[in-house]
Order: sequence, then C-alpha cells, then structure tokens
Amino acid sequence: MQQKTEPDPGRPPQLHVLTAPAEAESAARNSRFISVLRPIAALAEVRPGVERLRSEHPAAAHVVHAAVVGRSVNELQYSAGDDGEPHGTAGRPALEVLKGSALTNVMLAVVRYFGGTRLGTGGLVRAYAAAARAVLQVASSEPLVEKCAVRLVLGYDIYEAARRALCDAGLAIADEQFGTSVVISGSVREERFEALQRMVQDATRGSANLERVHSQVQSE
Repeated sequence: MQQKTEPDPGRPPQLHVLTAPAEAESAARNSRFISVLRPIAALAEVRPGVERLRSEHPAAAHVVHAAVVGRSVNELQYSAGDDGEPHGTAGRPALEVLKGSALTNVMLAVVRYFGGTRLGTGGLVRAYAAAARAVLQVASSEPLVEKCAVRLVLGYDIYEAARRALCDAGLAIADEQFGTSVVISGSVREERFEALQRMVQDATRGSANLERVHSQVQSE
C-alpha cells in the first residue's frame, strides 16, 4: 500500500512564481469578466499595470486588482482595490483566492464589462472570486528560490575546464563575453554561492574569483 505523506503543519508553504502571464474569461448575469495574471517585482507596479489595462479596455466599467509580493511567507505584502465596486466585494475576494494559490510577485486584475444587471453584494463577491479562480486554473508557475547573480573573469587557458566545472556545480550561465579575457555572467542558488566561490579559487589557484553581483529571487 502506498503511503501518503502528510504536509508538515509547522513548515511554511512553498511559494511559487508565474512562468508566463495568463488570461481567462468568465461571466455572471450578462456581465463579462476578463481576469489576467501578470508578474511584478513590487507593489509600486500595480497602479501602472491597472492603468495599462484600463487603456486597453476603455469601455470597461471596472478594473479590480489584487496583488502579492515578497520573498518568503513571513514577509508577504498585499494590495487590493475595488475600483468603484462596493467596498469589499471585488478586490478582497480576488485577493483571498490569490492568497490560497501560494503565488507571489504577482498581480491579478479583473476587468468587468457591465451587462446591465446588478449582481448585488453576494453576487459580486462570487463573481470576482470565480474570475480569480478561472485565471489561476490556467496559470503556470514554478517554485520560488533565492538566487544571486554572479560574474567571473578568467583567462582562455582555463576557460573550458572552468566552464564545465561551473555548470556541473549548478551555475546557470546567462552570458559570455570574449575579449582580452573571458567574462562569464550567470546565477546560482544562494546557498551554493560560497562553495562555488571556493571551488573557483581552488581550481584557478587564486587567479579568478567568483563575484556576487546582486541577490535576486527567481524560479528554479
């Protein structure tokens, strides 16, 4: 008999990030709801994102939003807006659905084209929650991991061997520049950086050093 592993209640859930924008459409009593998911890095990107959607849908009655950003469960920040719908009937239901998805660094917006029939408070809550679920069902995501961008300058005589060793050790190479020396740029999981740095120094006898450019949150 196969045993099912129960989740550890003391362990925070794994956060995920979008791998691509997503869009879905739903309806409620003749009103049309277009829900979109877009990756963001900060809550400051929410207002421009909403305004962009408003310009793309000038005939829409409302552009409601919900957003979550943060690198860990303990530092998540939230935003929600009803955009003229009765308070708490639009942005909040969408946000609660978004919270349940474990997605972060994401904005969920719902564009509503009014169909002529009022939905009432309960109907609005259900409609916006359904619109949020609709786009989450078609979204693709990956686990969030902490990575740092790195840079390495080395000579041509050790380039091939160093490159193979770096890739085997987990470096994701993003760019290589060939001039008087070779400059390799890439990223590596944060917890592997120091070990990779020591490996480079040992392999090159101190002639090359792996430098951290900056930290960043990426998907695996």
